[in-house]
Amino acid sequence: MDSLDIRETEIFDLFRKKWALVSAGTPEKCNGCTVGWGSFGTLWTRPGTSGSVVTVYLHPARYTCEVLQAHETFTVSFFPEKYRAALGYMGSHSGRDGDKAAAAGLTPVPIGDSVTYREAEMTFLCRKVYQHPFEKEGLAPEIGEYYRSHPKAYPPDGDGEWQPHWIFVGEILRTEGGLGCPEAEGRS
Repeated sequence: MDSLDIRETEIFDLFRKKWALVSAGTPEKCNGCTVGWGSFGTLWTRPGTSGSVVTVYLHPARYTCEVLQAHETFTVSFFPEKYRAALGYMGSHSGRDGDKAAAAGLTPVPIGDSVTYREAEMTFLCRKVYQHPFEKEGLAPEIGEYYRSHPKAYPPDGDGEWQPHWIFVGEILRTEGGLGCPEAEGRS
């Protein structure tokens, strides 16, 4: 595995064009889900850190939200286009009751104190530095309407109320490309 030079990546297109798999746990017991909302930036630069962060957003109805809340590290992984169906599966099924990575045809592998997938072409290993749900009162009215009008995608809570996403900010500890993916290693 070679380290990836983040400056050579069209980083702002990654979430919009490729989707991502956000995961936490170990290869033996992990969970991940597909996300299309995320960002990269610089936050809380302090001695010994670059302040480079990845921010992802998960709905509280997703099991992965619960898993990320329980772990100190998580990964954000991107895949070649040929894994789009696997990412679709990971984003539409729960890992609460089964091994959805196996069902999607993905192979969990360790990275630091977390997990990524052998098929990923790029992975960001992150240490969680912030987590919190968005506050309804701080959202523009049309955002609340967006949640209300999509109950299948964003299920209401036990009281029938819509719930906003949680925000997770991860300080980037390591960025790796390849991880066994032939496309990423130049072997077609």
